[in-house]
Amino acid sequence: MASTTDRLLVEQWRSIQDAYFRTSCALDRALDAKFDIGLNEFEILDLVAENSKSSCRMKELGERTPMSQSAVSKVVDRLEKAGLLTRQSCADDRRSLYLELTAAGRKLHQAAAVEHRALLKENLA
Repeated sequence: MASTTDRLLVEQWRSIQDAYFRTSCALDRALDAKFDIGLNEFEILDLVAENSKSSCRMKELGERTPMSQSAVSKVVDRLEKAGLLTRQSCADDRRSLYLELTAAGRKLHQAAAVEHRALLKENLA
């Protein structure tokens, strides 16, 4: 039989899961309907846009998202093909890649971020 502490932990975990899944589904649906991008694509755009430099190292991006490196690469491929970001080699380290939003990527991110933040407030506040 589970202890009271264990039951409370399980209830807390299920509450966190519920908030996450409810919010992520709402975000994914709205971003797809209004901007034709998924939540993963938006998250990558958002992380690149947050970078204080004009470009973001691919390695740094991989460290800031729970997505696997393979998943990040696939999302970046899609965003690059859509003309929303560019990937460039680093002159100092040929193994490193820099990501930068294109003008279209910045415009899409700015509009989608308004919707994203509103849905976060609606679902998490």
